[in-house]
Amino acid sequence: MSTFVAFAGNLAKEPELLYTQDDKPFISCRVLVSRRVTHDVGEWVDAEPTAHNVKIYGTFANHVHDSAGRGTPIAVQGVGQTETWTDMETGRKRTRDDVVVDHRFGNVAVSLRRNSVRLERVAPAADAAN
Repeated sequence: MSTFVAFAGNLAKEPELLYTQDDKPFISCRVLVSRRVTHDVGEWVDAEPTAHNVKIYGTFANHVHDSAGRGTPIAVQGVGQTETWTDMETGRKRTRDDVVVDHRFGNVAVSLRRNSVRLERVAPAADAAN
């Protein structure tokens, strides 16, 4: 069962545009979500950021690659999925939780809190194909 996930944070590094075996663009990145907590004496301090593994497919991947860089604040809406594989060195089962965004579900947006963005529209037919 998949879970819908939404959060806002900053890209941990420059997004690298990659391609699937069938030549579809995607980005595998980490988004760091900062949070503030109260210390024992009631003082607000920065907590350790929460890191989310995000996979962005299709035209979303192209747009993020062209529009965002390390530290860019983005908002992510996607579906949580667990990837499972066998470690080639140890033979042990490994898992990793990802938030997946593609044309079927989800969205990615650059935060306008500290950014100014100039929009460029994309033809709907091109967006639906990826």
